[in-house]
Amino acid sequence: MSIGDFIIKNRKKFLILIICITIFFISILSKGIKYEFEEESFLPENEVVKANERILKEYTKEYIVPILIKSKSGNVLNKSNLIEILIIEKKLYENFSVMPISIADIIITNATYEEKIKIIKKLSDKNITQIISLPFFKKYASLFLSKDFNGKEAKATIIKFGLNGSLIKNRKYALENESKISAIIGDNYKYIEVSVLGLRSIAKQIMDANNKSLIILLPLSFILVVIILIFVFGNFKDVIISLLALALAIIWMIGFGCLLDFTFNPLLTSIPVLLVGLGIDYGIHIKKKIEESGIDGVDKVAMALFLSAFTTSIAFLSNTSSTIQSLKQFGILSSFGIFSCLFIMLFFMTTEKEKKKKRKKELEIKIAHFIKRNKKIIATLTFILTLIFSFFALSIKAEFDMLDFLPKEMKVTHDIEYLLENFKAAEGEEAIIVIKGDVLEPSIFKKIHNIEENLGDDKYVVKEGILSISSLMEDYADVYGIRYNKSFSLLYKKYFENGLPKENTTRENIRELYDLLYRINPYDVKRILHEGYDECIIRIPTNTQKEEKNIKILYKELKEDCNDGLITGGIITSYILLKELRRSQINSLMITILISFIILESIFIRKKKLIGIISLSPVIISAIWIIGTMSLLNIPLTITTITVASLAVGLGIDYSIHMTYSFIREKDMIKCISSTSIALFGSALTTIASFSLLSFSFLPPLKIFGISIAIAISYSFLLCVFVLPIFLE
Repeated sequence: MSIGDFIIKNRKKFLILIICITIFFISILSKGIKYEFEEESFLPENEVVKANERILKEYTKEYIVPILIKSKSGNVLNKSNLIEILIIEKKLYENFSVMPISIADIIITNATYEEKIKIIKKLSDKNITQIISLPFFKKYASLFLSKDFNGKEAKATIIKFGLNGSLIKNRKYALENESKISAIIGDNYKYIEVSVLGLRSIAKQIMDANNKSLIILLPLSFILVVIILIFVFGNFKDVIISLLALALAIIWMIGFGCLLDFTFNPLLTSIPVLLVGLGIDYGIHIKKKIEESGIDGVDKVAMALFLSAFTTSIAFLSNTSSTIQSLKQFGILSSFGIFSCLFIMLFFMTTEKEKKKKRKKELEIKIAHFIKRNKKIIATLTFILTLIFSFFALSIKAEFDMLDFLPKEMKVTHDIEYLLENFKAAEGEEAIIVIKGDVLEPSIFKKIHNIEENLGDDKYVVKEGILSISSLMEDYADVYGIRYNKSFSLLYKKYFENGLPKENTTRENIRELYDLLYRINPYDVKRILHEGYDECIIRIPTNTQKEEKNIKILYKELKEDCNDGLITGGIITSYILLKELRRSQINSLMITILISFIILESIFIRKKKLIGIISLSPVIISAIWIIGTMSLLNIPLTITTITVASLAVGLGIDYSIHMTYSFIREKDMIKCISSTSIALFGSALTTIASFSLLSFSFLPPLKIFGISIAIAISYSFLLCVFVLPIFLE
């Protein structure tokens, strides 16, 4: 029994099965879909990342919510601005019983907020300028003031407000607190503009923008496919059946994700749009072959469809070799969705038993003759372009920043960009050196002292903000320090001199200092000293602009500074991620090419020698072209575009398989191109159109992803239609 006859005979049974599976997945979906933007799902699994996660859990006793203050007059360091800053701090303290820290607290120390406001009111702007000019002030200026600070004026400042560190893991409660902070502060200020830049609020805005995009883009992709299908099929019945099949496949994919307990982030929520573009290809090829050869056409196209679905799935599943959780999940769900589309399309679209009148193929025949006449020119041009694109592909950059997902038109995006561009120690740029060992030993301070001295000439380290147990103790002992405590100062000077323990200082003396610090302010100590006194960390604010080349230099210098210490922190995990992105790109591309070659060679080997390599060559070329194009267009490798090269192979191989099958069957270039090109054009057009719609997404990474894949598919189609037949002949 042929495949076509089997499908026709058992069609009703399988349609019932499809309905039952759909009902099953709908029941899962009814329990709710988890949507969240989690940074952890985009990070690789290795020692540096695990160390950073442990430090966040064990050392981060505060959940920092930065509050950006911009002066309407252009100078936050005047009387009116400082009073409004203190009013904000007073509101926060009254509602949370936690003291914020700002530049105003450095100007007026050791007083209540009411007292600070009264003192500032009595001062003139000239008095404030005199205080600012004192030496101790410069020590803290870069931690709170924008980089335009000239010794007298600054356009902006930040209030650092720290809530309980448990909020790092309790996202729901963190969001509630951030919303409460925004409500308490309000925005009715005469002299300053205020922006609360809480991490969970930002993540929520990203997901809200992503969901808003999908609500618009998914229906648009269906509408676009309808227009193309009307052109390809010529009737509404087949269009409606195709769309229904696509809708069911998307339900299956999302339901499968919920069954596996996946949390849908912007990368995973792009898969439905992807399936619309890819899944419709199967319906087009099935219908076109039935029109040409009746039900026997299904037999001719079934193996090609299975191979194309399999190789496409391999391209997606190759992402499971990555240590990045989101890429693994993206590969699994996309692969499941692809096979769901093929399975459903086979039983939905195989309905007609009679051939339709064949359409004239004047255009396809003209294209075929053009290719045959210009074989040498086309091959030479392809070779030259491949060399050019290869050159540019070698210089492609890698970038990663969770904030890249923020829509450009949102106010919070502009505020964050302002913060990162105008503050040396913007929140989030931090490297950490982990020092294991007995922190009660006097020798540990010599080690910390040496590391901090070595950090002094590091290009991307913000020296003023380095925090260790050594610098923390000095700050509590220094009469001009922001944390000055008289009792601690007296005890410290008894045992320490010039930042190092005196000759006769013992472990018990150091324990006495630590214990006193814990009594004065446990939160400060817990940020850099492990409670068992068996480990400490050095927190190092950095200013790399999150560029890969800068972070690479920073990482190298930190390694030289500390020898045996473990280096981690947010900025270092970003660098590790960039390295993992490059590794993932190479691995996924090689896996896709290798498995595709083995499959194609094993199936076609009896037909022609090296046909697997010949069939793969145009899509490998398309992968080179798209990486080179991305480099030319200044599109970096990111968590989304990292999949483009392997997808160029995995998606493009569909066109290669159909063209190769056609050539083996027809044994003639003209017949091969004329019998296959229109179906390939229709399937390529739907895929390109669907991915192009992502360029209208509110999230920049999805825009770039859509544009890159659309270009890659265009390259694959052109190379398979215009170049592959030349190689096959």
